[in-house]
Amino acid sequence: MKRIAILGSTGSIGTQTLSVLEKLEGFEVVAMSCGHNFSLFEEQISKLRPRFAASVGRCERLIDKFSEITFFSGESGIEEMLEASEVDYAVIAVSGATGLRFSLKAAEVAKRICLANKESLVCGGELLMKRCKEKSVELIPVDSEHSGLFQLIEGGIRPEKIFITASGGALRDREISQMQNASLRDVLNHPVWSMGSRVTIDSASMVNKGLEIIEAHYLFGYEERDIETYICRNSYIHAGVSFADGMVKLHVGIPDMRVPIAYSLTYPYRERILDHEEVTSVSLKLEPIKSERYPALCLARAICGRLSEQIAFNAADEIAVEAFAQERIRFGDIYNIIEKTVSAFRDQKPVDYSQILEIDRLARKLARKEVQKCY
Repeated sequence: MKRIAILGSTGSIGTQTLSVLEKLEGFEVVAMSCGHNFSLFEEQISKLRPRFAASVGRCERLIDKFSEITFFSGESGIEEMLEASEVDYAVIAVSGATGLRFSLKAAEVAKRICLANKESLVCGGELLMKRCKEKSVELIPVDSEHSGLFQLIEGGIRPEKIFITASGGALRDREISQMQNASLRDVLNHPVWSMGSRVTIDSASMVNKGLEIIEAHYLFGYEERDIETYICRNSYIHAGVSFADGMVKLHVGIPDMRVPIAYSLTYPYRERILDHEEVTSVSLKLEPIKSERYPALCLARAICGRLSEQIAFNAADEIAVEAFAQERIRFGDIYNIIEKTVSAFRDQKPVDYSQILEIDRLARKLARKEVQKCY
């Protein structure tokens, strides 16, 4: 029986992870954490009765109701929960840069990290990879694109180049001039995936794909120039690799996050989670990405491997997306805020978590000032 901790159980990946576990045998959820969605968290822990639970914000009502469960609160409390629960696997499904803190802790106490928090690598770079190597911890990516690359690259001859795909997001067929003032409702209307609001907005701006290029750089050791990106409108092609002789391998499958989630838990084995779909009914087509439509993707490529700028890129995006979600800025302002923030953090080279945290703090402060200029 594998003991599992799910961090971010009330989010999109967290809830899908729980649905996957209902169909798998040999797993026990012993620890769970949430942010502030206490109503859903109450339903989850009432059903699963984990031994440990944690939340960013403290909820006395849950503590009183579930007296048999050991509760923790705050970010430090989530770390304490990981330590106390002695888990085999940790699913890192929280969003944002704070995920790095939990991933680093999970690398100390777990045997496997199922990583659904791309910021852990965007902001942590080699720090997390080194920690996992030192502790002999398996790091299995959950993102569909990186899960696909993981499966294609493992064993055999190393490919010459790799690529990941994008759906193009909700604005993929709009004129560039119309994208700048797109409404929140339009941006959140994703054509393929059902995701959280930040990822959906980032999909429309291609910030998400930029973060994934950086993530692939650290996960698989490829330079940015050897990580290509294409649009696959139905998202059936998740990733691909190409070899020196011109041959290409594709990772193709149903666009449903439950599949890569299940693979991260059952690796190296595979379990049926969904019904198969006839491949003859699916169109497999890749399209080039027009760089002029997605300046954020170009910026992410330019800074790939430069940790301080990656941290600033992610921090500024979190602030800008939050402002856009509150309809305080235009969609087109998101890139401008990111670019101006990133330009202030060149040539800094953080070497530990405290320095990463300080750059993140300063970048958020600067990004908030840029948001205010948009009013």
